[in-house]
Amino acid sequence: MMNQATTRKPVYSKLFSMLMLLAGAAVVLIPLLWTFATSLKTPAEVFKDDFFPAVWMWSNYKNAVLAIPFFTFLKNTLIILIPVLVGTVFSSALSAYGFARFNFRGKRTLFLVLLATMMLPSQVTMIPMFIMFKEIGWVDTFLPLIIPAFFGGGAFNIFLIRQFMRGIPRDLDESAFVDGANKMQIFTKIMLPLSMPPLIAVSIFTFMGVWNDFQGPLIYLNSSEKYTLALGLSMFKGLYNVEWNMLMAATMLIMLPPLVVFFVAQKYFIEGISISSAIKG
Repeated sequence: MMNQATTRKPVYSKLFSMLMLLAGAAVVLIPLLWTFATSLKTPAEVFKDDFFPAVWMWSNYKNAVLAIPFFTFLKNTLIILIPVLVGTVFSSALSAYGFARFNFRGKRTLFLVLLATMMLPSQVTMIPMFIMFKEIGWVDTFLPLIIPAFFGGGAFNIFLIRQFMRGIPRDLDESAFVDGANKMQIFTKIMLPLSMPPLIAVSIFTFMGVWNDFQGPLIYLNSSEKYTLALGLSMFKGLYNVEWNMLMAATMLIMLPPLVVFFVAQKYFIEGISISSAIKG
């Protein structure tokens, strides 16, 4: 009897875990399915009770691309995304390398201040930053959305990479130093290649953030020809009505690249998060 009771417990726990996972998946997938179904409806079917359309209007996707300057917005998004991705990954890795490998006065205090900035809402710095960029004439340009990425890369990114770098043996640094390598060569040829898991995780975070960013372009970009994809979706909202089927079709198109990137790189993403969080310090 005891053996039967002990064998049932793992079965029940697995069943409960599966039910919880299915419930969580439903919470995530139902809005996505609703978006997909609405993107294939006619305007008359959008507010009907039927979840899926009677006739699937695949032409909505073509019409959504033609309704707005989709490829211009895509180009603008990539103009911002690529340098921000490079700047964020490199500057956060360089800052993390300094905190992980160098000893200097006030290091712990500076690192605590850096971590404290994660508790600061972005709304607090929004107005001062806008005033600063306006004074130097950067409003209605891509520069306010690109340049800050080259100055640190974000406290969370620095923390994530720093935790990983602390677990890399210092013997590698010392061996390279004996062979004549300087600090920058150690960083580029040893630390960066060995830190690929957290760097990929930071890259995915950055890609998602920039690709889906609505607030930043809304604040700094005034000309419609400079809009990004996320900001361009607002063009489907008229003064008195919203073209929901077209809006959902464009949303599905914009959603595809992040989904592809995540599924392709999810192995490295999970590895980078789990390894960095497992390292103490």
